[in-house]
Amino acid sequence: MTRLRLSVFAVGCAFLAACADAPSLAAPELSAPQRWTVVREADRAAIVEVPARVVPGPASTALVTAPLRATIARVRVRAGDAVDAGAPLLDVVMPEVLDAAGRLEGARVRLEALSARHAQLSALREEGLARSLEVADAAARTAEARADLHAARAVLLAAGLRDESGAALLAGAGVVPLRAPIAGIVTAVAASVGESRDPTSGPLVSIVGGGATRIEARFSRPLATTAGGSYAFVGVDGTVPLRLVSRSPAAETRDGTFLAWFEAEEPLLAASLGRVLVRGGSGDTFLVPATAIERLEGRARVTTRRGAIELEVLRCEQTDCVVRGALRVDDEVRSP
Repeated sequence: MTRLRLSVFAVGCAFLAACADAPSLAAPELSAPQRWTVVREADRAAIVEVPARVVPGPASTALVTAPLRATIARVRVRAGDAVDAGAPLLDVVMPEVLDAAGRLEGARVRLEALSARHAQLSALREEGLARSLEVADAAARTAEARADLHAARAVLLAAGLRDESGAALLAGAGVVPLRAPIAGIVTAVAASVGESRDPTSGPLVSIVGGGATRIEARFSRPLATTAGGSYAFVGVDGTVPLRLVSRSPAAETRDGTFLAWFEAEEPLLAASLGRVLVRGGSGDTFLVPATAIERLEGRARVTTRRGAIELEVLRCEQTDCVVRGALRVDDEVRSP
């Protein structure tokens, strides 16, 4: 019995030793498959999309104020009225204008009389019949009358009136019409009959016209004009093609953005908001899968069958990125 147990023990040890010497049967590691994607040209993709607003032009809006202290005598328009350039909006009485008109007419009469007197004395002096002192006094009084005339004329010009308007004011009721500087729609009237207003008390009438507008866009970096590229404004009127007008050479101090101005090929609503799209088209912008972009020491690159190529990532949307670099449309990039 003891010999049987020893034999069984020996056989078990031999079996264990054989198992220890057997090679490992672990499953081999499988490498992840690589996928290659063909590069596409980003000729219609938006490279950059930035906020923008429609800026009214000089003939798009107008604010009519009292040029001098005035009393409202008549209100001729109300909000919603369409007016032509030069149409009367309000009738006002301006005491300073009436005073200037009176001084202008008085200075003109005195100037005519003094000029004639000075000419007469000058002729008499040539004949020895007038003294030089009399001639000099007439010249001084003529100069004073001319100065008074110019001072009165300046007040009338400040009110938008000419010399001939002074006599009409004195002959009539002394009322001055305030006229529309542009054609458009009256959007606000802030005047009541009998109210006294001055130039600092705000606009009396606001007008919005249909003049040309511009689009002002803010970019995070200076806008680079790319040959063959295009621009578009997306707003309440839909998508409108744009033409680049100018770019600011320096960043804005308040937020570090760079301004650029565009003109639309069709009219836009002034003060409306939207976005400016900058599209590629020069052959140097491409669409690649976002997963294909690698980052190495802060630089972006992709691996092509020709090797690694550094690039600039312009914009990413969903699964693709718009990039600029030395790629070709027939390149294939590696992506996991």
